[in-house]
Amino acid sequence: MTPPTPAALLRAWLLVGCRSFGGGPATLYLIRRTFVEERRWIEDGEFTRMWALCQLAPGINLLALAILIGRRLDGRRGIALGLLGLLLPSAAVTVAITAGYTHIQHAPAMQAALRGIVPATVGIGLATAYGMVCPPLASSRREGPGSLSVGIALLAGSAAAAIAYPTAVLPILLIAGAVGAAAQSVRRCSGSQDPRP
Repeated sequence: MTPPTPAALLRAWLLVGCRSFGGGPATLYLIRRTFVEERRWIEDGEFTRMWALCQLAPGINLLALAILIGRRLDGRRGIALGLLGLLLPSAAVTVAITAGYTHIQHAPAMQAALRGIVPATVGIGLATAYGMVCPPLASSRREGPGSLSVGIALLAGSAAAAIAYPTAVLPILLIAGAVGAAAQSVRRCSGSQDPRP
């Protein structure tokens, strides 16, 4: 794959920044669609690994993702272009919308629109989650039934733990990482890798 030019990289981030209405899930969906599906600058599995790594960082995960993608595609310049392209349009639009919203926030039409936007945002988040869970589960399936079982157990267990303990994100991630590493180590030591393609 030929690396993108700085102008192409900035243009891609500006498009994401201009269209990222709906908060985190919508922006994550746009980033994945832009860099993985449309431009194919990042492999699907690599994107999922980058996003998993961002979950361990404090602060705004989407900015961490922009930094990782920018660094991967164009080093330090890519980081600057990613942050500029992602933040500039959304900051400008947010200021304009906030200024306008103060005048119409109590209007019945605005309240009705907000009631429709919330489920749509959740739906976009679910679609993004589905797109991100498929590559690791497919990889686990290729490695064999044991690896697939561990992957499904980690997926279900992490979801259940996040529902039961919503403030314990970092411990859930660390425990899931430790379980995944232990399972991989056991699989390698036992030589039970499934050679299926």
